[in-house]
Amino acid sequence: MVKRIFNVILTGLDKFFYAFACFFRGCGWLLKKIWFGFSFAFIFLGSLINKFIVVCFYPIGRAIKKAFIATRDGIEHLVIKIRTKNEQRKIKYRESNFHAKMDKTFGKVKKFFNTHLTYRRRQAIWGMVFIIPLIIGFIYFFLFPFITTIVFSFSNIYRTTPNQYTSHVYGAVTEWVGFDNYRFVWSVHASFKETLWSVFKSTLVNTLMILVFSLIIAVVLNSKFRGRAFVRAIFFMPVIFNSQAVDAATSAGTALTDAMEKAGQDVFTTMFNFSDFLTAANVPATAVNFLTNAAKNIFDVISYSGVQILIFLSGIQSVSKQLYEAAKIEGATQYEIFWKITFPMVSPLMLTAGVYTVVDSFLRSDLLRLMNSYSTGGDMTTIVGLGALTKDGVYSAMSILFVLVSLVTLAIVLLALRRLVFYYDD
Repeated sequence: MVKRIFNVILTGLDKFFYAFACFFRGCGWLLKKIWFGFSFAFIFLGSLINKFIVVCFYPIGRAIKKAFIATRDGIEHLVIKIRTKNEQRKIKYRESNFHAKMDKTFGKVKKFFNTHLTYRRRQAIWGMVFIIPLIIGFIYFFLFPFITTIVFSFSNIYRTTPNQYTSHVYGAVTEWVGFDNYRFVWSVHASFKETLWSVFKSTLVNTLMILVFSLIIAVVLNSKFRGRAFVRAIFFMPVIFNSQAVDAATSAGTALTDAMEKAGQDVFTTMFNFSDFLTAANVPATAVNFLTNAAKNIFDVISYSGVQILIFLSGIQSVSKQLYEAAKIEGATQYEIFWKITFPMVSPLMLTAGVYTVVDSFLRSDLLRLMNSYSTGGDMTTIVGLGALTKDGVYSAMSILFVLVSLVTLAIVLLALRRLVFYYDD
């Protein structure tokens, strides 16, 4: 009996809990359907609102954004324009005040000059004003380095330790050694003195030959003939070419001549010997040597005469034609016209051409190549008790001797040409 009662109770409870579970399951299903409906409704409503905003409000917002950006840019441009105008006004005002002050100052200075100074003194002052930049450049770029070179020529120069990152040397230390650098250059060096003397002699000879040749060619080029412009270009072409091209042509010509001589194909020398011809004609030995050297150096004379030909040609063309016409009416020959008119009127240019020729000859000489071997710096061990000298000091001593010999050569050339100069104004 009790067992049946417990079975009934348990069965009832099982049905109750099953019914309760079904109730909650039904409630859950119902809530799920209701939530699905709400979510679908919200999604559909959101899509409609999104389409409405995209279609209606997005163009309006984009237009508002563009209008805002355009307004902002216009305001910034206007502000910049106003500031620029204000700055320009300020600059014009300052410039006008500055110019007014400067005009007032210069007016006072001009009035002072015109009132208290003579015309000749004013010319001298203005001349000094215009040459002040030249004087500053001469002092800074030439005088100071030249004085430094003189000091270095009496010293040993030790370069400071280079920077470990950039390898640049930022200074030097000098040690006074007196005339040791000059003793080495003049007495110990194997070829400097001989090269310097050879350059000195060749410069004097080449200067004479180049000036004579340039004057003759300028007179010829001034005459009228067909192809005159082409011939002028030929004589000036070595000046247009760079030095490397000229050196290459010279070295090529030398190599070709040496090859022909070794092969026994120097036909011209075999057929005609200029030196033997002059000696057989009883020409003095000094003249034979001069003319033979001139014939050997004819290539250099032609190559280095371009600027001198232009100088003499411009001088000849500046001579008044009335002088030539009057001389021809008087029956003067071309020889007399040259010595009485052309040469005296062009003679002042001999000094300019002579100075240029001397400087150009020294700059093209083998002496510079010899000096450049000592321009790299470093120590060198010498003999005859001079101890260890530096290449910088030796290079400086060579440079000073180079300058002194150049000045001596210029003085000799100018003194020789001074007797030939005729000034028309005198």
